[in-house]
Amino acid sequence: MYIFMLSCYFLMLINFINLTLVGLSGYFNFTVLGASHSKYSLFMILIFTITETVVMYFFITTGSGIKEALESGLGKKDLWTRERNLKMKLFPQLMLTILLVGGWFIHKGAVENNLPLSWLHGPLFILAYVHHLWLLILKNRFFKEQIDIISELEPIPT
Repeated sequence: MYIFMLSCYFLMLINFINLTLVGLSGYFNFTVLGASHSKYSLFMILIFTITETVVMYFFITTGSGIKEALESGLGKKDLWTRERNLKMKLFPQLMLTILLVGGWFIHKGAVENNLPLSWLHGPLFILAYVHHLWLLILKNRFFKEQIDIISELEPIPT
């Protein structure tokens, strides 16, 4: 489980670096590893989507494990309430960041075709970037909370 969580952190770091490089290359018009802004954006969105999906998978699988453990009597029932609250706070934010970054990527087509709303591309990136930074802070808190919940799983004394 810890290796899986550390893998998520590594992927989140890669996401942060990629998103930062894509933003900077868009604003300052330079290539990243020989790739233009558009080409590197395509790479970034693939890695971004995979990473956010892996993070969701971590919370889904560990949540399922917590539920099974609770059903077999390895902890107090209030742990499930904490788990559900954690997911109710995390998943909407994960979906929002995917929507914002994905929408920004799709909007790149409007910019490349000089459509009237192409001016929206820069502010949309800033919004997506800031939300992603906020989500990194939230994910760190929620990883800690998930580990705390798992550590509290133990047989209930009779």
